[in-house]
Amino acid sequence: MQPQVEGLLNEAPLLLTNLSYSLLRQFAALILSYLFAIPYGIVAARSRRAESVMLPILDILQSVPILGFFPVAVLFFIAIFGGSRLGVELAAIFLIFTSQAWNLAFSTYESVSAIPNELFEASKAFRLGRVGRIMRLYLPSCVPKLVYNGVMSWAGGWYFLVAAEIVTIGSEEYKVPGIGSYIAEATYAGNLSHALLGLGALIFSVVIVDLLLWAPLRDYAERFRYEAFTAQEIRQPTLYWRSLKWFGKRLKRPQLPTVRLSGLEKTKEIISVIHTPLPKVKTPLKFIRIILIILIAALVSLVLLYQHETVIKSVNGFMGSLKDPQFLMELSLLPQALLASIARLGLAYVVSLAWTLPLAAWLAWRARVAAFSLIDVLASIPATALFPLIINVTIHLPYGLFLTSIILTMTGMQWYILFNLIGGFRSIPSDMVEAARSFGLRGLSLWRIVMLPSVMPALITGSITGWGGGWNALIVSEYINYGGEIYSVLGLGSMLDKAAYELGNLTLLLIIIVTMTSTIVLMNRLIWRRAYHYVLDRYKFE
Repeated sequence: MQPQVEGLLNEAPLLLTNLSYSLLRQFAALILSYLFAIPYGIVAARSRRAESVMLPILDILQSVPILGFFPVAVLFFIAIFGGSRLGVELAAIFLIFTSQAWNLAFSTYESVSAIPNELFEASKAFRLGRVGRIMRLYLPSCVPKLVYNGVMSWAGGWYFLVAAEIVTIGSEEYKVPGIGSYIAEATYAGNLSHALLGLGALIFSVVIVDLLLWAPLRDYAERFRYEAFTAQEIRQPTLYWRSLKWFGKRLKRPQLPTVRLSGLEKTKEIISVIHTPLPKVKTPLKFIRIILIILIAALVSLVLLYQHETVIKSVNGFMGSLKDPQFLMELSLLPQALLASIARLGLAYVVSLAWTLPLAAWLAWRARVAAFSLIDVLASIPATALFPLIINVTIHLPYGLFLTSIILTMTGMQWYILFNLIGGFRSIPSDMVEAARSFGLRGLSLWRIVMLPSVMPALITGSITGWGGGWNALIVSEYINYGGEIYSVLGLGSMLDKAAYELGNLTLLLIIIVTMTSTIVLMNRLIWRRAYHYVLDRYKFE
């Protein structure tokens, strides 16, 4: 027992170093995600022509599993930098970015789309220019959803951290030190003690970040709720502020002289009087398309310039793989795998919705901040870290492998739905709820007439991103590597893993990704987009 404890203690310096690397990558990817999502969502929401182009692109991007970005990471970041540590680090940050950005872009789009028309009319009456409207209308309207979905994106980065820190295509493997790669190596080797140690370090970091970052941001987001009048609400002191008060009592801080500036409270009114809006400049969609085409052409030219031999080799490999018997056999299973994955996702969605809807209402209206921290921790646990617990509990049950696959699929879907619903419930004006109660609405009648219609746009957005997260989770729920053994079920996720890790067949990988992406885009266009515009037109606050 003593040698085992000493061995775990010796792992502490390595564990802290790996955790620091992963935290830096997470923050870098989150900042890039916000810089991408906010302007993208605003432009898509305010221009019908731009929406017709930008939303399908976003649908495609969010539907591509993280494995689908491996060739981009290898060809662009790793190959251009000659396989150096810098190239692999940039590839890891890019892959984490792909698990964070799309959710934030959808939340920005939904927030701006749901702004009441009366506020747009007020902004015109006050002659707000383009910059003034962004700073005083669009961004404040987006703050609640950006905070709650930021928590989800942060958790999503942790969830796919293992895949981001270990990039594998066939026999080629690129790895960076981090808590994700540490947990993966321990899990694959069946080393339960080291896997739990890594998981404990990850949970500790999630709690600290939630305490110092997300808790104060959630309090700050409460200032941006749309209210017709100021609701009188007694707020409980949050865990964040209680912690600061506890530390403040025990730390001796120097007493600084207080300086008061008379008339400072009138600064806001003075600025609003002298503010002159910038002239409105119309940016035609054609110009944006030209810029995008130039950027794509420059990117392709850069890849061809530095990696033309790799491109030629890939094309030759593509032509040769079309005659491979193994490739043809895997390709014949594609229709069955697609139907199996859709059925698995549908069942996971129904179960996820059944428990997230009531829990989101409770968290939004009555829960203390500690409950948010717990949810953040649970959503941040990588699926790979859950393998030992879930497999040991479910694998020996009847239909154990099927049940394991459903549970792991839910881990990638349910949190998107939950956090979007929490943001939706928190955005319901308090005066509307109080007015409904004054008319005698209680219980189920309050839910049916007020709560559910008000939260429908958030539910549709959560469903879109949840299904996207579920499709991405298939790569870890249908193909499980634990303790040196492979557990797999028929599905697109297991076919993707086999094409990437076992066969190293980029052609098969590309065909599966195109099939998955086409299916998701078709479902979004035929089901979710129509449902979203329907509920937005019918249940928008006016």
